[in-house]
Amino acid sequence: MNKELQLIRQFNLEPGDRVIVPKSLLGLVQHHALYLGYNEFGEHLMCENVIGNGVILTRVDSFFQDIKSVTRIEKFNGNNLQRKLIVQKALSRLGKPYSLINYNCESFCNDVQHNMIKSAQVTVGLVFGFVGIMIALLHTDYGKQNV
Repeated sequence: MNKELQLIRQFNLEPGDRVIVPKSLLGLVQHHALYLGYNEFGEHLMCENVIGNGVILTRVDSFFQDIKSVTRIEKFNGNNLQRKLIVQKALSRLGKPYSLINYNCESFCNDVQHNMIKSAQVTVGLVFGFVGIMIALLHTDYGKQNV
């Protein structure tokens, strides 16, 4: 059995399922991608939004090549027709540019699966960034008058 099929069976992947893997050393940042199934050449494919490339197709064995662990698999709860529609929708996004704030890997998957372009990771990052700036400003002489 080839490596792609082993991975598909290991994670019980079906078209439309989301694969979430750690992207940072401590796992604070997660990478999201969708499993699309196989093409006419028998290649099993993932669709992901990648910095510098935008939305692209990646073979399953290439996607998992440097992955040490999988955070979780989010199974798509839909019938076969809905899975085909998810695959078509993901393919329609090929080439769409990556944007850390507006259209990253998580927001791409949410767009395709749930018709919502949002990223919880970005929201959390922006909140922490804002709080950090406020704390820094409170501990400086910014805005204080010299008397």
